[in-house]
Amino acid sequence: MLRIAAIFVMILSVALLAPTADAHHSYAMYDGSVFRVFTGVIVRVIPNAAHFEFHFVPLNEKRDALVRDEKGEPLVWVIQMESAGEAFKQGITLESFPRGAVISMGVHPRRDGKPAGDRGDSGVFQCPKGKVPQPGVHCDSVEGSKSFGPGVLPKETYKGPR
Repeated sequence: MLRIAAIFVMILSVALLAPTADAHHSYAMYDGSVFRVFTGVIVRVIPNAAHFEFHFVPLNEKRDALVRDEKGEPLVWVIQMESAGEAFKQGITLESFPRGAVISMGVHPRRDGKPAGDRGDSGVFQCPKGKVPQPGVHCDSVEGSKSFGPGVLPKETYKGPR
């Protein structure tokens, strides 16, 4: 019994004295060498502590319709961003991006082709309410747009189908 108690104390001591590990998931699922720049409509914002998320449906190149999947449903993209605390420092809050807001941002897409990605260091631009950009450009070109984050959209490097 004394031996079991000694082993327990030893294990507990090692556990308490061991340095803590900062666990976090890998970004390997995202293609960090590629940026896609989207302009779309916010459908949901999730201010998680670990990662703020934007759920949006891209607008087509003409900026007159939502992009739809093969079933005709709006194609929702989920974009992972920084922590809610970091987002708040940039003015990104649940209230500042209501449902229906039109935004533009750069995204490192998932490698598996799913409609999701990571914001990386892209700025986020919000078009003024009721306005969308001209065909082929983004909210940063619309007079009165708001900028969040670094203040620029990255150069798009995506070469695949739209």
